[in-house]
Amino acid sequence: MKINIFDDHSAMNFEPISLTRPVFGIRYGAGTLLDRIQRMCSEDSLTLWTRQELRDLTNELYPPFNVNQKPTEDSIWLNGRVIWTRELIDELKNTPSTLFIQNDSLVGANLTRTESSEWLDSGGTNSIFHPKGKIQNMTGVPIVNYLWDFLSFIPDAVEESREIDYDFSIADSVVIDESQGSVVIDENVIVEPFTYLSGPLYIGKGSFIASHSKIINSIIGPGCKVGGEVSGTIIQGNSNKVHDGYLGDSYLGEWVNLGAGTTNSNLKNNYTPVSMSVNGKEIDSDRLFLGSFIGDHTKTAIGTQLNTGTNIGIGCNVLAQSFPKRHIPSFTFCIRGKNRPIKFDNFITTAQQVKHRRNMELSRTEIKVLKTLFLSR
Repeated sequence: MKINIFDDHSAMNFEPISLTRPVFGIRYGAGTLLDRIQRMCSEDSLTLWTRQELRDLTNELYPPFNVNQKPTEDSIWLNGRVIWTRELIDELKNTPSTLFIQNDSLVGANLTRTESSEWLDSGGTNSIFHPKGKIQNMTGVPIVNYLWDFLSFIPDAVEESREIDYDFSIADSVVIDESQGSVVIDENVIVEPFTYLSGPLYIGKGSFIASHSKIINSIIGPGCKVGGEVSGTIIQGNSNKVHDGYLGDSYLGEWVNLGAGTTNSNLKNNYTPVSMSVNGKEIDSDRLFLGSFIGDHTKTAIGTQLNTGTNIGIGCNVLAQSFPKRHIPSFTFCIRGKNRPIKFDNFITTAQQVKHRRNMELSRTEIKVLKTLFLSR
């Protein structure tokens, strides 16, 4: 059966991570939300739908799939920010000519080719409209609305990753504590001596955990170098936080580098819920613990201190002797609390060097997306 996985109008609620990838490309345990759907729909043909500015990059990131291609047959539509189960997907498959909603969110749809075409012409993935008016409410559907919601799913995501059984290297003096959840270590991971690992915890392929580290209740993506103390945090992949310092209840994108001693606060002194700037609005997270969200290719200097609920965009350099502002726009050079734009050509040169160190290249498509984001900042 034809299955379309789509981003909806809420994609920017997941900035800065969603600036450079679709929401269904955000990490969930050993893979991404897309990887989960792919495993559950292995016999189905998948098409991806994302924002037009990410179309070419999505094609490059996921070459097996068509992107933003109108269906030529009856199709299932799945919102990429839903934590799908086989039972929910089967319910959609068995209920034709129907849009499924939960509160104000479009969860999915089962439409004929003609209905899909009319629906797309009327707003499609950003619209709750059906040509024949058949709309069904769904309840209890697990759906993420903001980036911090992913932090709440860390235990479930780690448990889903338990099926992994790979070779890895850990020293005899490493303590693995599974009293609160599973510890899943992927292939080619190195864990140095005198490290404490406490579940729920997933460590991705080829990652390195430095000695004397304490890693708790987190998801570490592939190719990361991690040290110090990390708790309640997700790292998308290929990022470095290898020195001492605390990182708690946070989300890091790719190609992030935190300088030695970088530390974030994740709890306000008055013990009230943390708010964060998201897509130009200050949003109450309703979470007592919330640290920092840091976009791709951002770097902090040694000794940087980040306040509770800090959102840093992509391509930033943060050099601060005290707490910088809680919202730092993308492509910003933040020094001693003052912001100025970075030079794009210098940024690209550094990004190329960073990826080259991992035997990877910054593609023309990536540069095009980054340039578009730079010009629109």
